[in-house]
Order: sequence, then structure tokens, then C-alpha cells
Amino acid sequence: MSEPGCYRIPLDRYPGMSRFVLDWLSGDERFLPRTGGQRPSAVHDSRGRLSSTLIDSNRRWGLDVKSEVERWAAGGTFTIVSGQQVGFAGGPLFTLVKIASLLKMKRDNEARGVPTTVFFWLATEDHDFAEAATIALPSREENRQRDLVWLRAMRPADSREVVGRTLIPESLTGQLVNMLTIDRPKWLRPGITFGESFAELIGTALDGGFILVDSLLPELRRAGAPLLQSIVKKWNDMQSALAKRSAELVRAGYAPQIVPREDASYTLLYKVDASGNRELMQKPEAIDAIENISTSAVTRPLLQDFVLRPDVFVGGPAEVSYYAQVAPLHQLLNVPMPRIALRGHMLVGPRRVVRAISRFDIKPEEVFQTAEQLAAAHEPKGVAAVRSIADEAERQLKTQIEKIREIALPADHAVARSIDRSIGHIEYHFKKLNERAIRGLVRKDKEKFHAMRELVSTFYPDQHVQDRVVAWLPFWLDHGKNLIERLISEVEPDVPAFKIVSL
Repeated sequence: MSEPGCYRIPLDRYPGMSRFVLDWLSGDERFLPRTGGQRPSAVHDSRGRLSSTLIDSNRRWGLDVKSEVERWAAGGTFTIVSGQQVGFAGGPLFTLVKIASLLKMKRDNEARGVPTTVFFWLATEDHDFAEAATIALPSREENRQRDLVWLRAMRPADSREVVGRTLIPESLTGQLVNMLTIDRPKWLRPGITFGESFAELIGTALDGGFILVDSLLPELRRAGAPLLQSIVKKWNDMQSALAKRSAELVRAGYAPQIVPREDASYTLLYKVDASGNRELMQKPEAIDAIENISTSAVTRPLLQDFVLRPDVFVGGPAEVSYYAQVAPLHQLLNVPMPRIALRGHMLVGPRRVVRAISRFDIKPEEVFQTAEQLAAAHEPKGVAAVRSIADEAERQLKTQIEKIREIALPADHAVARSIDRSIGHIEYHFKKLNERAIRGLVRKDKEKFHAMRELVSTFYPDQHVQDRVVAWLPFWLDHGKNLIERLISEVEPDVPAFKIVSL
């Protein structure tokens, strides 16, 4: 525990954490360096042409980034980059924690006199509508059966329209406004797209200190034209390099983050037509209009690193794994690769909920189970007695049945099978009876059980780690700028630990 209401926990206790990332944080640099990175060279020729577009687009979203963009365009600033898909209502909590990680690193740098520019890449070109149009909110029902309420919108499964230019469905907006009982905000006005809504919400919630980059900007594609042309020219070499690195990862016992298509080739580029539909480029072909080219999970980091020339890229576990897989392509295409850093991991909850951890002497990592399991582990008086009595009764019954087996077996060998079946039934019913009695005793301690139920439903709702699925918006509506400052002050990027923080 670092400060009151803040618990620091080893990252290997975070459910589902990537084994590759844990090994990498521990110093395994076979596939990805932990330090250094290729220092970007001279100022990119396209910075001047891209700058005015970045200033204008951010101004539209409520952010004044003119001085920061101009300082970056002139060269000489330390540059940090991260990004995220433009999820509905700002996406899950980890999106905000990722931005907090960037701002924490910037503050630390500038406190040491290092001018720092932060870019946040808006993945508007993705076409995974189901992911962008799904968000989870904490349930507000008293006697709830589920911890989360999921808001979703659907569209035809075969649609390939890029999400950033897709209008937010009115049904989705209505669900959110009704669930949170709020007035309809400007960033959810009728006719707004997922991309514009996400950017405006980020601009409203935070005071700046970063530059948003719409990945669909034509100027971004023009700035990356030499790289995109090089990808087409070295298409087959890239396929071979990816296949080789993927095989190396498999031999090391890791599952590659990016998998090839059925024909064993990797997706490198798409084309976006006039209607915003994203069509796969299955083989190298001449690029007629560079503005219509869209990158994949393989080539997005390359475009980002080519144009923005970051010193550090901050990503989640999946993005760190992406870099481990595509690292050979940086050298192949002569693109400087930044140092890779893991975003901070944080879970947040009301002070009264977090207080139960110390009040009931709970280990913070114990919240990642069911409320019944947590309560049973901190069992009230009587549970141990029930367990002891049930175990002794089961033992005695088995002893007596074994005596019956010894007497009856010489007379009828079929008795043995019947006895074995009976023992199985008895063990099953004893366990059910035992569990039922324990649940009853646990629930009798209502205050303690209620506190544990709230702990689990806050940090591990419906068996999901909070920051992966739960929207940050409700926390911001309740705490405003205090939430942002709390996240920035407590977040720890690039360390093998995560935090539970009270608000």
C-alpha cells in the first residue's frame, strides 16, 4: 500500500495477464528491448504540412494544441505516443488510464527539464463495430443478478465501414442517457460519429497536455506515403519476416498476437472506398490514391513511428506483444523503433468500498473471485465447525460402507459396483450439504458479506477485471477533474505492478 486508499499489487496477480509481457518485464529481451530503442533521426519533412491539420482538428474537439504542435514540428522535444480504438462513451477504464500514463510520463520528464510532446492516436480506421459499440456500466439494482449492464448496438456482420466515420446509433445514445440519468451531452448530439464523439469527450474530460491524431486524416497518409509505397514494394519480404518471427515466438512458448489469414499470409493494408468501406489488399498492387490506404494491426505501428517519430510508445499488453512480433519490420523498412513501455494498470472504486480491504483484513488480490469464495476464505465463526463435522461424518460413513463391502463381496461381486456408485452419490450430496450450510453461515454475517460483495462487483464484475470492460464515464461524472488527477498521480507505467485506488 503506497498511500491511504491505494494498494500496489504484483502484476502477475492481475487475472489473464500475458505471460510474454510478464517475462519481458522481468528482463527477457529476446524479442523486444526493455530500454533504448532507435533514437529518431532528423525532423521528418512532413511535419510542417501535417501540423496545421492537427491544430485545426484538435481545436474542433476543444483542445488548443497550437504551441505543442509547433514545438514538436520544430524538433527537439521528447515524443511519447499511445492510442486506442474510438469506443463509445470513451471506452473502458483502461483507455483513461493509458492517457494518464502518458501525462504522468510527460510531467516527470518536464520536471527534469525535458520538453515532451504527447500524441494519442485515435484508431478511427478500424471496422470492428461490435467492439466500438459495446460498453459496460455498473448495475445500480439493489438485488442485482449481474454486476454489469451491457449497452450494445448491432449492424450487419458483413459490414466493413470504418468505425470512426460511422454515426452513433440513436438507440445506443438513448440507452446510455437513460442508464446514467443525465442530459444528452454535446459529444452525443444527433448525427455525430464515433470518432468525433470520442475525441470531444476526451477534450471535455481532460485539460489537454496531449495532441489527438485521427488515423484517417488524409494528411497523415500523405506524410506516410514513402512508407506505404515501401510496404507494397517489400510485401513478400514482410510476409517472410512476420512468419519467421511468429515461429520464433511459438518455439519460445508464446502465442503470437497477430495470426495469418487462412492462406497463411498476414494482413498488411486495406483500401477505404468513397463510402467508407474497408477492403482487404490481398496482394501488392499499385496505390492510386494514398489517402485511401488504411493500415492493419501489423502496419499501424510502422506508420505511427514513421510519421510521428516517437521516442517511447506506451501500450497495453496486446500492443506490447504486437511490437514483439513486428519489430523485424522496422529494420526491414528503415523505420526507427521507439522504446516500448507498458501502460499503467489501475482499478478504481469509492472510498467506502476500498476501505473494506483493510477493515476485513483482505489481501487486495483476493477480490478476483466470487463474493462467496471471498467470504468463505474469511469465514465467520461456525464454518470451520461445519467443515470438521461434515468431514468426520463422511469419513465414518465410508468406513462403515467398506465393512459392508468386506462382508458382502464374497457372496456377490456385483455389490462392489453398487457400493462404488453409492459412495459417489454420498460424496456429492455431502459436498452440496456442506456448501449450503457454509453459504448460510456466511450470509448471516450480512454487513461483512455485503462489503465483500461490493468489492468483488466493483473490481471483478461478472468475472471481468474492471479496467478491461467497465466504462470510465460514470466515475468521471461523479468525480470530474479529481478522477483525472488521482489517476495521473497514482499511475505507474512500465512496472510489474498494478494498483487499486480509492476515489
